[in-house]
Formats: sequence, structure tokens, C-alpha cells
Amino acid sequence: MYTTRYSVGNDPIRQWPFSLEIEMTADRSPRALRTAAKRDAILDAAIREFRTAGFESTSMDRIAEVAGVSKRTVYNHFPSKEVLFGAIVHRLRVRCEPSEVHGYDPGGDLREQLTAIARGVVSINESKDFQNLARVILARFLDTPDLARQMIGENDGFNLGLAEWIRAASEAGQLSVDDPEHAAKQFKGLLSTFTFWPQLMGRLPATGGAEREKIVESTVAMFLDHYGTAP
Repeated sequence: MYTTRYSVGNDPIRQWPFSLEIEMTADRSPRALRTAAKRDAILDAAIREFRTAGFESTSMDRIAEVAGVSKRTVYNHFPSKEVLFGAIVHRLRVRCEPSEVHGYDPGGDLREQLTAIARGVVSINESKDFQNLARVILARFLDTPDLARQMIGENDGFNLGLAEWIRAASEAGQLSVDDPEHAAKQFKGLLSTFTFWPQLMGRLPATGGAEREKIVESTVAMFLDHYGTAP
């Protein structure tokens, strides 16, 4: 068995106004599985209710009712609505993990590596689960922008990972980039312009097939045309 705790209250950088601990355990006993199922049900209910009624108008009583658990069970998992919201933010960040950037491979083809990264970003951007989570979180953050900075900061894990990949490629002479963090945001921003924001706002359906590949290929081409060193 192993247990990992994610404690935000002790983070001197973000200084959240509450403490959040998220436990992930390899315990597969029936009791542990029931507990995990209840926790997931509470999170799913909170996401649904926050999206429907908004954060301020949603009560813990309502979340308990929708989740099919007692109010006491909700508070055993999440001492306050703010902590519950923090867990939703954490879930969104965890759902981004499939798009985490693998280390730069100096022996691999640069365009192929960047294309693989772009496909991962698009796949996450357009997933229904990710979009639903994003709608809930963005609605709250628009009301309280300071909270967004406290919870997420200026850089997310993906941007930092991509920046490291870009830095390594630059050190290998494959790219010429003075500011890897800025370039990482540019790359993700190009993809999100077509595969996240229009879908989030309900203006366009998810892309697919040839259209998705066109977005990926053109983004990679623009990035390499500007930053690449190959003739």
C-alpha cells in the first residue's frame, strides 16, 4: 500500500486560504473501494451542480443529495465547499497528465516528437470530461481571479514540461529559443485557439479526423518555421 498526500495549505507560494489533502491509495479492499467510490460520486455531483447552479448557489446539502450520500459523508471527505472546489481543480490537473511531455529525444525526429505532443494536447482539450471540468472551474475563477492565481499559478505542469523540452531541443541545436516558457505558451495557445475555446463556448463541435490533423500539422509547422534551425 502507498499513500500520497497533496497538501496545499503548506504551499508557501500559493498560500491557499484552506488546506487540501488528497489521498491516493493502492488499497483495493472492499472498504477502500467503497470509500473511493463515494468520494468520486461527491466530486461528480459537485461538478454537475456547480455547472448548473454556480458555486455560490450550490449547497453541501444539495451535493450530498445528488451524490446519494449523507451530509456527514460529504464533510468527512471535504471539510468545506472551498476544499471540495480545490479537489475539483486538482482533478482537472490530474486529467491533464496524459498530455505531459516526455523528455526530449536527441536521436528522434524533432517534428515527430512535437507532433506527438500536439496530438496529446488536442486530445485532452476536446475530451468531454475535461471540458466539463473546465467550465466549472473557469466560471468560479472569472468571479474570483485571485483564487485562480492562488490555485494554479502562472504556469501549469504541461507548460513547464514543454518548456523543458524546448530548452533541451535548443541546447541540442534543433531549436533557437530565447524564452522557452513563452514559446511553450505560444504552442499550446495555437492549439487551444482551435481545439479548446470554441468548444468550451459552444460555438463549434470537437474537431476530428482530417481537420484535427490539419490543426496539429499547421501548428507544428508554424512553430518550427519560427524556431527551428533546420534549413
